[in-house]
Amino acid sequence: MSVLDKAYNIDDIARIARRRLPKGLYEFIDRGAEDEVTTRENERAIKRTLIRQRVGIDVSQRDISTTLFGVKQSMPLGVGVTGLVGMLAYEGEYKIARAAAAAGVPYTLGNSNFAELAKCKEICGDLLWRQLYPLRQEIMNHYVAQAKEVGVRVIVVTMDSAINGNREYLFRSGFMPGMTNGTTYLQMLQTPRWFFSTIMRYMATGGFPHFRDMPDGHQVFFGKRNTMASLPVPSFSWERLRELRRNWQDVLVVKGISTPQDATTAVSCGVDGLIVSNHGGRSLDGCVSSFGALPGVVDAVNGRATVMVDGSFKRGADILKAVAAGAAAVMVGRATTFGLAAGGQAGVARSLAILSAEMSRALGLMGCTHLGELNRDLLEFPLRDRSS
Repeated sequence: MSVLDKAYNIDDIARIARRRLPKGLYEFIDRGAEDEVTTRENERAIKRTLIRQRVGIDVSQRDISTTLFGVKQSMPLGVGVTGLVGMLAYEGEYKIARAAAAAGVPYTLGNSNFAELAKCKEICGDLLWRQLYPLRQEIMNHYVAQAKEVGVRVIVVTMDSAINGNREYLFRSGFMPGMTNGTTYLQMLQTPRWFFSTIMRYMATGGFPHFRDMPDGHQVFFGKRNTMASLPVPSFSWERLRELRRNWQDVLVVKGISTPQDATTAVSCGVDGLIVSNHGGRSLDGCVSSFGALPGVVDAVNGRATVMVDGSFKRGADILKAVAAGAAAVMVGRATTFGLAAGGQAGVARSLAILSAEMSRALGLMGCTHLGELNRDLLEFPLRDRSS
């Protein structure tokens, strides 16, 4: 058996990734901001909510497939955007895209990517989504025009990180542009398998990767010429979102909603979907959990937009809890990046297969045969999280 075959859950995958990556790079994908209160609370809120198990029902035939924005997919899951994917494995974005396409779920390519949007579109078809931070107007216009040209149907605007979160461990490890230090290089050399299969392979094929889809003059990732044009601007407002809505005729999703008020405002701007999210606890520490905020957002939207959620979902049963609470799908990030670091495309595929099998099993044990039977009557919310 391969090491991936012996990984029976996402935590097993994460342990393999931790052994194979430099410590600072693993921390980049695994940890949150400041005291990491929100990162821990994201998972705790899910686990505090329990399932009311139904029995005596024929569950021999089960279906976890669903449809998002008119596109059929195999399960209520999407691969969310994650940073530095191309540093976890050589051409990491393409590996995740192939695994997601094979599994029949959406893949969200970020704007700070080392992969070409057009090539990912060829791999994923209509299952490719494009994420954008609220960038300078000319950079946003560039990305939107590019998405139209390539034929991407879904744009996801991340609004929960107008200012970069305070992740102090990155200053210590240096695993960010402009922060590299002696610790960075020492950790790289202490993980020779990763170093030679990723860094040296890049060096042998043209050097460190650049931002593939950035306008000319903004493509450098490492080095003094990095313009940081991919960073969000704190001046982005709802009016800018309305302007984007006017310029983008396809599906528009906003990520980073955690209050009913913002959900209502986003719907008034004409968005097609919302992702309840606190950026995995990587931006504002101490804010409410994504799962805890989900029912209130679902109720505020009242069917006027598709609601999704992310934040520390590592078990199939937990994903079904979110669907029962009103989410159309759950976006996962760490689960698939752990898979990429653990075993490339095969590692991502293993992570997705684990979650799919867990969902099918849990659906049957809940006494359901398809996702449409899930509702809040199947959940026992703790008193402080209870929502009608």
